[in-house]
Amino acid sequence: LLSGPRGEHYQLDEAFEDLNFRYFHGLLARPLLSWSRHASRSILGHYDPSHNAIIISKLLDRASVPALALEYVVFHEMLHLRYPVEHKGHRRRVHTREFREAEKSFSNLSKAKEMLRRL
Repeated sequence: LLSGPRGEHYQLDEAFEDLNFRYFHGLLARPLLSWSRHASRSILGHYDPSHNAIIISKLLDRASVPALALEYVVFHEMLHLRYPVEHKGHRRRVHTREFREAEKSFSNLSKAKEMLRRL
């Protein structure tokens, strides 16, 4: 079902370990990492808590995609490991205030987002 972390141009396990060291002091346990089966433009990545898996769109596994763009998507999904969904009554908050604050720590955040907009 999942294709695993090894892509044609990028290795998700290497990206995870590098980001884990740089932003999380190496403290995050590695979930399942996989490329999606289809190159989705609408969903570049998602964290599936029921399977403890980060799935990244195959669209990002291309030579034309800058490493910074891929790193940002992986980092964003890693934040879901660190800051789980908050439940308040019937409301679900996926991107909590803590999540959004932590996301700002990504170096070159606006540059990475701009690269993704251009894909």
